[in-house]
Amino acid sequence: MEDQGIIALFFKRSEQAIEETDKKYGGYCYSIAYNILSNREDSEESVSDTYLAAWNTIPPRCPNFLSAFHAKMTRHISIDRWRKLSAQKRGGGEIILALDELEDCVDAHNVETELAKKELTRVLNAFLSSLSETERNVFLPSHNR
Repeated sequence: MEDQGIIALFFKRSEQAIEETDKKYGGYCYSIAYNILSNREDSEESVSDTYLAAWNTIPPRCPNFLSAFHAKMTRHISIDRWRKLSAQKRGGGEIILALDELEDCVDAHNVETELAKKELTRVLNAFLSSLSETERNVFLPSHNR
């Protein structure tokens, strides 16, 4: 199912939205969680928490890229879970600092923007290539001809 169909199911408050999300992005979210937590049960719980967070966020929010949206939520949820588990054990100071630094470097909004630009470029190029040269020249600036 396409992302817009899944988002429509969320807006309808249909539980099928979670099922379709799991089919399409379950493995992706699990791999993100597992790379942070290195534990099957904790990773599965993080993915379940991601689905709950998506359910509570969509609507009113309507993400442009469902994959980036779920990835960001899974990452935050998994890091929070890892911090709680680490605090119970000892503290794990160096890894927490490294994760904090990485969190500042990765801006999901920029990722979504870049993905949107790439998709728009792909669609426009496909459209332009379907036109004759004369029709295409209407859309292109004179210095590109």
